Amino acid sequence: MKKRVVQEAMVGYLFAAPIIISICIFTLYPIISAFIYSFTDFNPLEIKKFDIKFNPQDAIEINTGFLPSELSEKEVVIDFDLMTFIELDVGLKLDAEKSDLVQKYFDSSKLLKDFSEGKLDKEIAIKDFMGTYMTKYGDQFRKYKPKFLWFDNFVELLKDQYFWISLGNAFFFSLIVVPIQTLLAVILAVAANSKIKGVKFYKAVFFIPSITSSAAISMIFWMIYSKPGVINRLFGTSIDWLNEPNTALPAIMLMNIWTTAGYFMVTFLAGLQDIPDSIYEAAEIDGASGLTTFWKITMPLLRPQILFVAITGTIGCMQVFDQIYFLIKNIRNITISFFIYKNAFEYGKMGYASAVALVLFLIILAITAVQRKYIKDEY
Repeated sequence: MKKRVVQEAMVGYLFAAPIIISICIFTLYPIISAFIYSFTDFNPLEIKKFDIKFNPQDAIEINTGFLPSELSEKEVVIDFDLMTFIELDVGLKLDAEKSDLVQKYFDSSKLLKDFSEGKLDKEIAIKDFMGTYMTKYGDQFRKYKPKFLWFDNFVELLKDQYFWISLGNAFFFSLIVVPIQTLLAVILAVAANSKIKGVKFYKAVFFIPSITSSAAISMIFWMIYSKPGVINRLFGTSIDWLNEPNTALPAIMLMNIWTTAGYFMVTFLAGLQDIPDSIYEAAEIDGASGLTTFWKITMPLLRPQILFVAITGTIGCMQVFDQIYFLIKNIRNITISFFIYKNAFEYGKMGYASAVALVLFLIILAITAVQRKYIKDEY
């Protein structure tokens, strides 16, 4: 019996293995890596720097102004600046620790001897070059290793004004968008749940934006918000909606509400269809108005859906990125997700970006815990 249970479990895990492996590779591994990187100065642009190939002979010729034959034919004293050669001619940027190692253990005499004998006229990887001429610690130059900084990244972000600006923008975005999109989604769901003609078309119209490409929608709204766009033509204004600091973020909020309300409408529609008709019939018999029925019956009975929408909506707003990326150019209006992107992929500060991402994760976790505590899922 026990053997059969084990066999059934093994078969179950075998069928679930593709999903488990996918989660480990694409979810758990990135999370663990980001946590580790947040305590380092990891820079993805530095990973391949030791694999770059160069011609040592050409580099020395440029640095010294001599040819190998000129050194081999007669004794010539050359002014060879090792650190200038390594950093400018070889192209290897060094931190203070590695600079000290190079100055102490790099064999310049051997390098110049090989140069004068014409042994360096070949393409060689930087890691092999450094390994050949470093008398000690050559392994330090074979593979990029980020420096462990402990909590320096977190101290830096506390002093970074753009971190606070982007975090404030994300909070402002969430505080405005989440309540409005939630209430609007409930109203749309109530209307969609009504037994009126053309209700299926009505549902489709409001749901389509939520499944449309965010890039396509962003481009449409870029044309709407531009100076010669629809809004300015309708109202006779010339406001640059997306470049003005006071209007850029509200413009994106309006677009976000429009695109997400239809998605959450489906969630509330499912909840409405679980409410027994007898409750509404009893309220009608008691003489309750439509507005009273909405606030006293519909909203309380939709609390589980409201909690779900509030949590997922807050997470989505705190992480909003694509619309900011496509439409916002002013750094005063960026959100924290875009701030993480800029540091990681534009500035190459992946360690710092990981620290910011970890702080964002903790903030979202705290907000979710507060929402679960104060928004009860039962009436």
